[in-house]
Amino acid sequence: MWQFPALLLLFLPGCCTAQDPVTGPKKVSGQEQGSLTVQCRYTSDWKEYNKYWCRGAVPSICQFLIETDTPEQLVEKDRVSIRDDQTDFIFTVTMEDLRMSDAGIYWCGIMGTRYDPVFKVKVNIDPAPESSFMTTTATILTSTPPTVGNTGKEQVTLSSPHTRSLLSSIYFLLMVFVELPLILSMLSAVLWVNRPQRCFRGGETDLVKTHSPVA
Repeated sequence: MWQFPALLLLFLPGCCTAQDPVTGPKKVSGQEQGSLTVQCRYTSDWKEYNKYWCRGAVPSICQFLIETDTPEQLVEKDRVSIRDDQTDFIFTVTMEDLRMSDAGIYWCGIMGTRYDPVFKVKVNIDPAPESSFMTTTATILTSTPPTVGNTGKEQVTLSSPHTRSLLSSIYFLLMVFVELPLILSMLSAVLWVNRPQRCFRGGETDLVKTHSPVA
């Protein structure tokens, strides 16, 4: 009687199947100009084999991006790096300086002798937020010294050289319209006092008559 339940278990989906040689996240997301990290686990049987990261819809003809060559050592190539942790049986892939064109299908793979165990990972790239561009623009505008302020109200911001120039103009006008007429008036008075006196003779009466003594 015990044989019937045992045979039934063999037909249950997923029962008694071998563990997948390599597993990982089915989907990861990163932001443009940022980075993302993918961790792929493998069984201890594949510890001594090289691990790799490739891109393409079909794993057999995917484009190799990077591959481990030494355990526990970080390998870097272009914008991708990989490290194999043979203690925890995890190899980690990092993609940096992400671009929108980096979105697609990738594979965590192990370089086997008879076949390559692989796991499919879909990578999504989100566009960078526009706030970074706005912050950069605001910083540039703030660093520029204003000459005319316009914040909804009509305002004019004068720098100190302009203020000195305005004061010099006012002083010049005061000198022309006030001090110059005063100086001219004083000069005319001096010339009037020091004018030469003339004596009129002939048909005109002398201004000063000399009286002869009476005999």
